[in-house]
Amino acid sequence: MRLGLVLILMSALVAGGALAQTAPVVTAPPDADALPPAYDPIGDAIAASLPPDQTTDQESDAPTTAPPVPVAPAWTPPPPRPLVIAPSRPSLDRPVMIDEIGKTPDGPPTPTDLGYESRIRASVASAQGLQGPLDGGWTVRSSYGVAVMSLQLVDRGNGYGQLEGAWRTLDGPVSKVGLIDSLDRQPAVLTIRITKAPGKPTTVLSLTPASDGSWAGDIMDEYGVHQVTMKRN
Repeated sequence: MRLGLVLILMSALVAGGALAQTAPVVTAPPDADALPPAYDPIGDAIAASLPPDQTTDQESDAPTTAPPVPVAPAWTPPPPRPLVIAPSRPSLDRPVMIDEIGKTPDGPPTPTDLGYESRIRASVASAQGLQGPLDGGWTVRSSYGVAVMSLQLVDRGNGYGQLEGAWRTLDGPVSKVGLIDSLDRQPAVLTIRITKAPGKPTTVLSLTPASDGSWAGDIMDEYGVHQVTMKRN
């Protein structure tokens, strides 16, 4: 019996050796890093054309950040201007007449208005100062104080220049107007000649100066000779 057991063991050992000889041997694949690099002519040419890498390890490790983008300051609107309300004009129910001194159709004058009016008055006064003493408007009245004629004289000299003027009747139902024919100024007498209508006799005024600035004398027309006075308007 012991002999049979020994035979069985020996048969098993022989069978195992045969199997070991016939079984293929499996080996691990070689490491890719251990293999020699394959030759790549295109890659070598591209690498040769590129500039050398000058980046240091410190620069390669530093994080790349984009530069700050400038931001325009916010627009601030200008402060609002104060609202100026012009003074309201007075409401009028009728026109303002020229003789109503204390009433005006406009609002109160502004400083600009007052300055403009002052300059106008100064210019008028300066121009008037260059005129003669007879320049301006005059009214001829009868001895009873009735206005018979209005005269507008132009005296461009200092009392010795040429005189011009116009007239307007005030004593008739219809007012007549016209130019003065002639004015003759002498040191003591002023003679005015007027033709009121064609075919009518010439009206002649002969006046002498008075102490109060007026003129007194007589008028000669188709009605005769009458005493008159001439005073500035």
